[in-house]
Amino acid sequence: MHRPSFGPCSTTWCPPEAACLKRVAALASIMGIVRRLLLPVLATVVVTVALGFAVGVGSPSNAAMVNGHPLSQSQVEHDLAAVAASPNYLCYLNASTLVRTSGQAGLGPVNGVAPGSYSRGFVTNFLDTEITNVLIGQRLRTLGLPAPGRAELAVARQDLLGSMDSTISQVASSQYACTGTASTILEAMPRAFQDRQVLAQAQSEALLAKVGGVGLDATSLKNYFESHPKSFDVICLSGILVADQATAARVKTAIQQGADFATEAKAESQDASKEKGGDLGCFSPASPQYQSVQHDVGVLAVGATTDPLPSGSGAFVLLKVTDRRASEFGPLESIVRRTVLADDAKRAQDAAKNLVVSASVTVNPTYGTWHVSATSAGITPPGTPAAGQTPNAKANQVGAPSVLPTSPTPG
Repeated sequence: MHRPSFGPCSTTWCPPEAACLKRVAALASIMGIVRRLLLPVLATVVVTVALGFAVGVGSPSNAAMVNGHPLSQSQVEHDLAAVAASPNYLCYLNASTLVRTSGQAGLGPVNGVAPGSYSRGFVTNFLDTEITNVLIGQRLRTLGLPAPGRAELAVARQDLLGSMDSTISQVASSQYACTGTASTILEAMPRAFQDRQVLAQAQSEALLAKVGGVGLDATSLKNYFESHPKSFDVICLSGILVADQATAARVKTAIQQGADFATEAKAESQDASKEKGGDLGCFSPASPQYQSVQHDVGVLAVGATTDPLPSGSGAFVLLKVTDRRASEFGPLESIVRRTVLADDAKRAQDAAKNLVVSASVTVNPTYGTWHVSATSAGITPPGTPAAGQTPNAKANQVGAPSVLPTSPTPG
């Protein structure tokens, strides 16, 4: 997905209970072990660009020319206005940025300093994304791939909604929680805006499948599933949560020397699961915590214990795999699809970078100039770039005004 990045994380706004969203409650309500956050990548080509500048009015009819293709100024203005007027969509963008950056960045100000203007970061990121979407569509045509049909668009819409819901759920327990579901948030936006987001999703997925080498048809997905069985096992775990790394290392050594894991959990763990010998239950690929569990235990065999893993507030955790069970493909097809897209995205990174770096782009001077380096490309705003951005907590409040209060950050 193409999601914008805004200003830096600060302990003045990032809630302690969310650990700056660098961790996620991987073991849900049954254990207080806070683990690393891993957002399922349903996405696509992401281009990281510079932030910042304010927008005026009275500009040419095109916001940009992309390899000779015009990007309509009126379309950009309508979309910017629609996003800025939607507190729920802004909340989703804030959540998306927090999750994607592991809490290191949140949504910056939307308004510029001048009345009726937008902030530099808001517009620059939005326009960079739109330019990227145009480039992806152009690349599909040069590869001879057909435009997404009705069926592909329907699947892409579900993928987009799934990604949005996953993002929203990962900040649900923090002060940045959003109101509503992905469906209600997206469907409240203008229809033309929705259609462009879905089309961008479909085109990105088609390009990833082509460049990444793993198709998204049912046969390809099943072949991938059968080739990566351990990636979709149901995984059952026990855990021991301790205060520091030294204690974790001591407990791990005792286990290696023959101590019983459940006995150690009852004696050493600081988690409520100690009463059950550390038993945390089982996690299926459909579980919200599954990617974090997979990241922590990987293909670890039944009976094996991880090395000490850092958790929140200096604590450490040991995880033992108590069981693994094979899954069936049918109920997991959509999850396999997401996993394939993530793998395709990794393999397509160089192609994505080259797609943007090699493009011929001219930007309306109101927005700045198109800058290309050996490793990236994006809009450089006119004048001095804005200083550090401030996360926009107002975007997460139900009933927040459509014109958000400006911060001290220059517009």
